Amino acid sequence: MIKLVCIDLDGTLLDSEKRISQHNIEAIRRVVELGVHVTIFTGRSFGSAAHYVRELGIKIPVVFQNGALIIDPVSMKVFRNIELESGLARHFVEEARENSVYPVVYESFFFEKDMLVEGPYVGAFERYFQLNSHRIRMVEDLSKELSKRKSVVEVALVGKIENVNRVIEEASAKLKNGYTVVENQKRDTEAFVEIFGPGVGKERALEFFLEMYAVTPEEVMYVGDNLNDASIMRMVGTSVAMMNAPDEIKRIATHVTDSNDESGVAKALEKLVLRERVEE
Repeated sequence: MIKLVCIDLDGTLLDSEKRISQHNIEAIRRVVELGVHVTIFTGRSFGSAAHYVRELGIKIPVVFQNGALIIDPVSMKVFRNIELESGLARHFVEEARENSVYPVVYESFFFEKDMLVEGPYVGAFERYFQLNSHRIRMVEDLSKELSKRKSVVEVALVGKIENVNRVIEEASAKLKNGYTVVENQKRDTEAFVEIFGPGVGKERALEFFLEMYAVTPEEVMYVGDNLNDASIMRMVGTSVAMMNAPDEIKRIATHVTDSNDESGVAKALEKLVLRERVEE
């Protein structure tokens, strides 16, 4: 029986216009009324996702930035706060420059302007940067900015897939530990990869919830759509991929639901949680 449901935001719960359908909201409400724990697992920052959490009325801890931050949205109690040491962040930034990769430094979990860049971005992820323009602060030199801090939240590497892979390979050859590589998504010939502190990932965040609610992985349902969902999908008993997910994610999932523009989350909850409870 499913006792915990974890849901991704972008490409999953949010439609193409970045809205949550009423169908999705109502389905989540009905699942919670049955006593099932429901929460959000997102790669988004707290500032860019908190209003969705409030809209849904989530009252248990929520996962932000792929598990680097776990926080109770009601009490604002922080359960997990993992940062990336600045020296490691600087190494990835400098490797990115040498390999024609666009680096982004995410400075803080809670600053409004948390994204530091050296110049404008042009490429397959332009919409992401347009939607987050209010978060961006231009700086002259990211390395100098990093030298002023002990740690940051993460570094994103955006660029040609082969170039991003080269940055990670070269950095890995020089650095032993202290960081986590999270493959976010690929679009056209480009990749968006994130470098966090140690022990970050949605699958690592799930371990916290398993202990908090005394549930097993088999009693967990996860709904997602992209590469940063792959590891956690492999862990849980019920994994649901959106129809708009890449084929490699659909192959991992135990179920495939309709797209994010067709309230696929609600339909998965109705089929796999609500119907199961009614039939008991």
